[in-house]
This record gives sequence, C-alpha cells and structure tokens, in this order.
Amino acid sequence: MDTAQRNIDFHRLVRDAPLINHICFDACSKTVKIIYSSTVPLSHTTLDRKRVDTEKSEDRIYCIQVQYPDFPLILQFFGDTCPLLKGTTVDFVVTASQNAEIEEVIRKALDVKLRHVEAFTGLVNGTSFLLRNIEAESFTYSFDESQKYEFQTLNTESIYPYLLINIRTGVSVVLVDGPNKFQRLGGSSIGGASFLGLSELITGVNDIEEMMDRALKGSPEEFDIFIRDIYGDRAANFNMDPHLLAASFGRVTRAQTIRRAGEFDDQSKNNAILSLLRMVLYNVSQIAFMLSEMSNVKRVFFNGFLVRNRPIVMKTLSFACNYWSGGKLKACFLRHENYTTGLGAFLEGCPNADMYWKEYCSGSTALGRFVPVEPLETGFKTQTFALKCARFKAAPFCLLVDKDGKPDAIDFNTDDEARDFWIQILDNTIAQLTELAIASQSGCPDQEDVISRAKDFEHDFVKTMDTIKEHHVAYGNSNARNLLEVREQILQEKGFDDIYVQKKHEEKLSAVSELPTVLASIDKLKEAGDEKAVVEYVSRCLLAGNVFDWGAKEVVKLMSSEEGLSFQSAIERVENRPWLFDGFDSYYKKHKEYKSVLIFVDNSGYDYILGVIPFARELLRNGAKVIICANTLPALNDLTYREMIELAPELKKADADLAKFIDSEQLMFVQSGQESPCLDARRVHEDLNTVVQKYETDLVIIEGMGRALHTNFNVKFKCDTLKAAVIKTQWLADRLQGKMFSVVFKHELGTK
Repeated sequence: MDTAQRNIDFHRLVRDAPLINHICFDACSKTVKIIYSSTVPLSHTTLDRKRVDTEKSEDRIYCIQVQYPDFPLILQFFGDTCPLLKGTTVDFVVTASQNAEIEEVIRKALDVKLRHVEAFTGLVNGTSFLLRNIEAESFTYSFDESQKYEFQTLNTESIYPYLLINIRTGVSVVLVDGPNKFQRLGGSSIGGASFLGLSELITGVNDIEEMMDRALKGSPEEFDIFIRDIYGDRAANFNMDPHLLAASFGRVTRAQTIRRAGEFDDQSKNNAILSLLRMVLYNVSQIAFMLSEMSNVKRVFFNGFLVRNRPIVMKTLSFACNYWSGGKLKACFLRHENYTTGLGAFLEGCPNADMYWKEYCSGSTALGRFVPVEPLETGFKTQTFALKCARFKAAPFCLLVDKDGKPDAIDFNTDDEARDFWIQILDNTIAQLTELAIASQSGCPDQEDVISRAKDFEHDFVKTMDTIKEHHVAYGNSNARNLLEVREQILQEKGFDDIYVQKKHEEKLSAVSELPTVLASIDKLKEAGDEKAVVEYVSRCLLAGNVFDWGAKEVVKLMSSEEGLSFQSAIERVENRPWLFDGFDSYYKKHKEYKSVLIFVDNSGYDYILGVIPFARELLRNGAKVIICANTLPALNDLTYREMIELAPELKKADADLAKFIDSEQLMFVQSGQESPCLDARRVHEDLNTVVQKYETDLVIIEGMGRALHTNFNVKFKCDTLKAAVIKTQWLADRLQGKMFSVVFKHELGTK
C-alpha cells in the first residue's frame, strides 16, 4: 500500500490528529490502548446559508486499541502528524511485564518524556469516570439462553460503594468507596493466566479467541462431577440442585486411563476448555460474593481481558454470582472496560475531568466485541471509543424520584416492533435530511465540499442504522432518544450544526408578528370573566403550538402544502375535550396554587412563541415565577437556549406584561444541557438544578412528543407535573389507543 493511502486510512482512525494536545499509552500483554485528546474548533451555519468558524471549540477524548504488530505504524503516524505533542510529557501505564522496549520506541517516535501512572489508580478512576458520565455504561447479562443485556445508568450518588473484580493474570478485588478512595481487599492467583496456561497445557490450544469459541461448543459432562453423580435421587433431600457442579475435573479421577493433550479429539478439547473456564470463574465469583458480604457492597463490576464482553464468560459469572448470593448479587459489566486503566491515567492530566463527558457515537465503534470490527485498508482491525466534553457539570434533575430510572417510554431492546418502526422512519428520512443539510449551506462558495459532507453523513448514518438492525444493543440502550441523538451527532461531525436554522428563523418572524393578535384574543376572553375558558384556551394554544413540528411526517406534509398550516387552523385541529389523556380539570383546580413553574419547551417558532408564551403569561399573571428551559445545542427544529435569549427583546416589544415579567426576572430562561428532541432528566445542566432549588419549583411542565411521550411519560417527579403533547404519528396513536392529533394533557401530583 502506498503512503498516501495509508495516511488517508489513519486519518479515519486517528481523528483530529493535528490538534492532539495530550496522550496516554496503556501497554498490555498483546495490545496497546492509546487515549488522546483534541480541542476541535466549531463552525456555525448562518442565516445566509454559509458555514463560518466560531470562537468556540469542543474538547474530545478518543480511545484506540491496536495489536502490538500494528503499533509502530500508528506511532509513526502520530509522530508525523501531531506537532503539539513534541517535547511534552505523556502518560504511560504499565500493565504488561516487559515494556522497556516499547517505552523507548514511544520516546523516539514522538520526542516526548514518559510519566508512569500506577495501574490501579488508572483502573479505579477510569471506571468511576465511565459510570458517572456514560449512559448505559453498566449492564447485566442473563444467565439463561436469552442472552439478554440489561443496561443501567448510574448517577454520582448511587455509584459508590462498589467492588471492582479485575480478572487479568491473577484476580484483584478493589473496594471503591468514593472518588479517589479505594483499597485492595484481596484476590486470587487463579485468574486469566491460569485459564490460558492450563488450557494450553491440556489441549494444546494457545489462542484465547479459539479457546472461547471452543468453550461455546463444549459440554462439562466429560470432565466434571455434578451433585447428581454423588447423591443421585437423594439430592432433593439436601435441597440441592442435582445439576450443580460438585467437582471440576473430578470425573478424571474415575477414568481408567489418563489421556494426554495429543490424545484429545476436538470435542474433548472443547469440553476441557469449558470445564477450565467454569472452574476459574466459579472461584472468582465466590470470592466476589464473600468480599461483597464482608464489605456490605451491593454492586460488583467484573473486568479484565478474560471478560471483554464474551457471552460465555458473562453468563457464567452472572449465574455463579446469583447462585452464591441466593439472588441478591448481580454481576455487572462495563461496555468500555478495556479502556478503563488508560482512560483513568489520562484523566489525571485532563483539566476538564470533572465536567460532563458524553459518549460521542459518531467517533466510536459499537459495543466492544459484540459487533465485529471491519479491517482498515492497512489490513488490521481496531476499536475506537470517543467522548466529547459538554463543558458544564451535570447531575440528575433534582426533582426526579428515581434518579437512575430510564426516561424512555418504550425500550427498543425488548420491543422489536417499535425498534423496526423507528428504524424504518429514520431510514425514510435520510434522503430528506441530506437535502436539508445541503440547502442549509447553499450559500457556501465550495458547494462540492457541502455535497460531499452531506453524502458522508448519509453514508455514516445508513451504516449506523444497519449496525443497530443487526445488533440492537450495539450502542447500549436502543430507544427513540438515542437514535435521534446519534443522527444529530453525525450531522454535527460532518459540519452541519443546525440544518433547520433558516426554517426556525422564518417561523420565528411569522410567529412574533402574530403574537399580539393571539394575546389580544386571550385578553378579550379574560374581560368576559370566564376564567376557566381562558385557561382552556391557553391550554389549547399550548397544544396547537406543538402541532408545528418539522420532525413529524404528517405535519411536514401540512406545512409544505399549498394552503400551509396557520396557527388558527392548528388550534382547530386540537380535538375537543374530553382528550385522550385529559387532566385539564385537575390542572385547573390547582393552577393558581403554583408559585414556581418550570417549563421544558419543544419546538422553535409557533410552538414556543404562540403556544408556550401565552400559557406561561397566564401563570405569570397569577403571580407565579416561571422558568423556561430549552436545549443547550440544536436538534431538529427545537428551540435552543441561545435562540430563546435572543427572542426575549422581541417578546418585550410584543406585550407590555411580558416586558414587565422579563425585566423583573419573574420570567427567567435557563438551559437544560440537552441536545436531543427528547429529555433525559438523569443528566441536566447544573444551572437548571440551581435555579429550581433556589425558587422551590412546585410544577414542572414538559411539552412535546419527544419530551412528554417518547420520554418521561411514565417518569415520576417529586412535584406536580403537566405533560402536554399532540400525537403526530399514527403508530404512536395506535399504541396509546388514540388517533392522529389526539391530545395528551396529563396532570400528575408529585410524590411529596
């Protein structure tokens, strides 16, 4: 292969290479993990359809795993293309026995100094970092035949304490009590090396991948003794399962002859490897259970090269932990556990380590070993994991009841019909989004570049959807929220930060001009003295505004038709009461009692200006403090925090009352920290919690299909909530036993 082609290939693997400012190497026995960071400048799509550089940037962390034979090529590429590294000090983690040679190679290739980091420190810090930041980092694996992954999201409060069982050459058990607070409790000499050594000694097989493949085909009956072999039918008298393992390789002592490795046929090799694997893992699991009991820890994570998302290993550990603990202890695993040590070491020199880092799916391969990795042009395979820094601290929304509970109304990991429907919907919109992306930057002088980037988006998103079709747990939880967020990430990666920016602006101008008329209609109703009619009208405005959604296929047809879709016609489309979910009377009964109201808004333009603002205005007139919360970054045609702030002067011009409320800060604006059409309240901007706690919010309003139906529909809050949306897809209407444009106006009392 020529040098030019190789460099193109490496640039695909080593993203943002010229901007790398810090790097760490984790040298293991057969692989090297490379963790590095880059500060990437961000661009912005303007209203005149151009793409311009901004003064803002985004910090990203990339993790790469390569085999030792391929490491010199990668290292040479770093040396040639990463000028910011020259002369710096980089982190080096020693997790292999002989590293002097590779250390010298790194020094010469990069012209750097090495700083050694203690492996256990990196292991613990990296694990805690992943659990704190990455959604669905932790998972359990079923020990039956279903091969089911159950993903968890943990917040900072619920992570600690935990046990970390590291199955490498031997076994180490670490108790982690808090950030930078851990101690080694014990371990065992019977670990990964024991399995590898004995497997090779007995069967002659010396490759771990072949061992795992053979174990899957093996049966323990040839070598192991079970309870039934000892007690027969009397096993039930002792309350023991006759199928339980009694003695690993115990049957060998009953054999008339002892066979040597060369005498094993293929099936016997498979059986021996499986029996060895079970022997090691049962021993590890028993140690894990005993130490968890001694330290009163309920959560145990297994990692190390023997685990690595291998189904047979996870299944065995899950079964053994369940057995030893009587069902009290579940074995937990990590999606990115092979990067924990290197990542933790890297973070010691990272200035933003305490900020919120999100999984950057656009720069990551799928769930570890679960999805096969395609070889690069250079011929070797590698895995990557990427994160991006949100540059703020995140925490669970302070009014959530279950801070670790999933927000999604439908779990695509368990609902095949829902997953297939959503993937089909997204597949059908790819061409349209590609056209929108090109149109949003039609003012750029280099249209070939715009089209090329848009086609790259189309290719990458199709590839991602194909991966999820084949392996629905490829990126952890599969749901509408994550699928939409992955799509936005790929668009942003290709330089399309906001493909709806022009449509949002046009709709904003139209809505602002219409706002005085809508407010005048409300004031006229108010003069008539029928307060309930006023509250119902502004509720219908709230719902009518939600009809305007460029992310809903049926609505796009209406808005793109010759007649268009006016706000008045949208109000008329709101069905008469009783609604599908009708909590209006409950809300009306309490609406004057609320003193502090938080509103999560949905779409820009008509939805916000003619829907949310009139509704909020009535609450403000009742004396309530109103806090409106919008996305931090663009997603579809959703309102962003920046756009909301820029709109405030326009609202003040449109209405004297709004001007008074904004100037006095009775009406406030805050950002959610989100960048999705849905709402995951388990990770919100720290400013949001600060404001909500300061003003003692007693009503949360969640508006829109993405935030109130696809997510949070079943989520419980400590205070009262109002979940409002118009159903704009036939499939969801059928699921909820409604019809197109059915209304959800769900008023729920808080748990306090």
